[in-house]
Formats: sequence, structure tokens, C-alpha cells
Amino acid sequence: MKINDGNEKPAVHVYYSSLLNDSSFFHSLLYGIEEEGVPYLYQRKTGNSAIELGYQAALDSTLGVGIGIGDDSQMILHYTKLPKKQPLFHLSGASQDQQNVLGANAARLVKGIPFKSFEEIHSAEEETLISEEISTIVKEVLRRIRERM
Repeated sequence: MKINDGNEKPAVHVYYSSLLNDSSFFHSLLYGIEEEGVPYLYQRKTGNSAIELGYQAALDSTLGVGIGIGDDSQMILHYTKLPKKQPLFHLSGASQDQQNVLGANAARLVKGIPFKSFEEIHSAEEETLISEEISTIVKEVLRRIRERM
């Protein structure tokens, strides 16, 4: 993206493998960046490796922050000041909530504020499962009480 003086607009760059046919599966990641109020640029790029794409995205971004999404759907958050093989975050098989946190953390890296925790997501998912299990148990108990009446 170019602004009026011809320079690139400061943004987190998100590069995804050209072998991915559907970019909609990572929209939660983009929402995470957007929710933090940081602009992003996402582009389809040749290359398969998330680490290669993420590192190149970070190099190309004037903010020095990039995300790469490989053909295997792995996601890498990279920062130009880190060695290529040592990304900041690496997700494999990420849920939409995890993708959202990764995007938010990319924006938070730019803003210089603390990262969101991925662990909080697991707790929320576990609470949902426990709540569903309790609901199932209550329904079964009520069914058995009705049978005995």
C-alpha cells in the first residue's frame, strides 16, 4: 500500500502461501489485528513455509512485524529483530480464537503493550466444555426423575 508521498503505509504484513485456495479460514487473525487498531496488508505469495513467509513479511513491513501462513496452515508471527529461525509465535492447527490472539499480539508488538495469553483461550474452551457436560448431566437426571414419577 502506498500513501501520497509514495512510501508504504505502515502496516503489519500478512503473507499466505499461494497454495492455499481459501484465505477465509484466517479472517479471525486479521480481525485480531484490526481490533487493536493497527493496519494490516495481506497478500498471497509464492512459498510454502510459514517461517519463510513470516520472516519476509516482517522484512517488508515498515513496522518490522509480519505473519506467515504456510501451505500446511501453520502460522508464524515474526519480528525483524529476531533470527529467521526463531519466530516470536508459532501456531499449528489454530482455532479461530487462537488466530485472533495471534493477530492481536502482532498489533500489540507494534504498539509496545503486553501480549494476550493463549492460555486464557484454553480456559474459556474448557469452561464451555464443562458447562456443556453439566447441561447434559442435568438433562439426564431430570429425565430419570420424570421416569420414576
